[in-house]
Amino acid sequence: MTGWSNTWTDYSYQICVASVVVTSLCAAQYIWRNVRMSDLEATLTTLNNSINNTITDYTPVFGGVEEKSQLLDGVEIQIMGRSYVLPDDKAMFERDIESFLWFSYRRNFRAIGGTTYTSDRGWGCMLRCIQMLYSHTLIRHNFSRDWRWTKCGVYNGILRDFLDDPNGLYSIQQIAKAGCSAGKDVGTWFGPNTAAQSIRILTEFHKELNLTVQVVMDNFLCIEDIKFFAKEDDITWTPLLLIIPLRLGLSECNNIYIDNIKHCFKIEQSVGAVGGRPNSAFYFIGYQNDKLLYLDPHVTQESLSPDEIDLDNIPDDTYHTKKVDLLAWDQLDPSIAVAFYCKTEHSFDNLCQQFQETITAGSGSLFEMVAKRPAYMTPPRRTPVDKLLENYSAEYDEVNTEDAASDSDGFEIISNS
Repeated sequence: MTGWSNTWTDYSYQICVASVVVTSLCAAQYIWRNVRMSDLEATLTTLNNSINNTITDYTPVFGGVEEKSQLLDGVEIQIMGRSYVLPDDKAMFERDIESFLWFSYRRNFRAIGGTTYTSDRGWGCMLRCIQMLYSHTLIRHNFSRDWRWTKCGVYNGILRDFLDDPNGLYSIQQIAKAGCSAGKDVGTWFGPNTAAQSIRILTEFHKELNLTVQVVMDNFLCIEDIKFFAKEDDITWTPLLLIIPLRLGLSECNNIYIDNIKHCFKIEQSVGAVGGRPNSAFYFIGYQNDKLLYLDPHVTQESLSPDEIDLDNIPDDTYHTKKVDLLAWDQLDPSIAVAFYCKTEHSFDNLCQQFQETITAGSGSLFEMVAKRPAYMTPPRRTPVDKLLENYSAEYDEVNTEDAASDSDGFEIISNS
């Protein structure tokens, strides 16, 4: 029965697409005969958007879909340095979950740059995940780990910066634009490293945040270099978001890394991880047993237009959820980036001490860490903001809007999830 149901669903989807194509051809014939040539380009653009929205908004229902794992009662749950056991801690657990900002696919937002993309469905899940990670970092930066969802001016300002608005500091439009500087065209899949680099670039443009983002490359963390960037005047510490992209295997995760990945979520400084499974990106926030807890961006919602809402009191119900899912270790894609927020230098020193005692020790070491830069390594340099801005603008002006099929970080692009 399941096989028949899946086959019928496949046929239904093909029929849906075929109907759209036939309708489009008829419309094109009508346009050719009746529309003035001066209006043809604008009309075809509108038609193209209509076709894209029809296809990408089609959500097939499959028979026999594997049910997602459920949280277990009586088994400890770890979420970024906090421990819960259900059902006793259910209220506190749900309150913690719903206090994260949840970003998912949106449709009908203003087109990204010179493209026709008005929805990120099918390609933007990693961008939404890095939005979730970074927004939580900003909440920790302005409040604390134990802040709970309460509407106030500072919180409202954070959310405003992530709305689907070309002027939003960390909007889907801005992250996609930053991705162009990192070599990714709009509409193509971002892996964890590309997403991290995009946020690093955007943060450099907003020094008023008093926050620095550093992305560790090649599984090699040099404490001296991180402090070089976090103390620009060599005295004052700038709060730090440290993102460490990892590769945990070739095509699948090696079991040797399980305990150290889990330990990352026990650390107080943790702000989660971005990764997923082939074809899907998730924002990981904790674990239970050998399964990772995540917030899922694969829900398409209507975009909020900044022109139609009160920006001082943003309706935010669709930016929070109590729903959390579980991913088994053997389903995890080996490309993942773990992240940590250190408000003070003491916090960073403490983090490095925990790294040394756990996740960089033994056969399951996630990366190499050294206190001083080896003599053979080139000293780090700070890139002037005007140079970053020059590259940022130039790359975006030459954007290619054709979809790509894969990403060097190891993920594959998805078409209708």
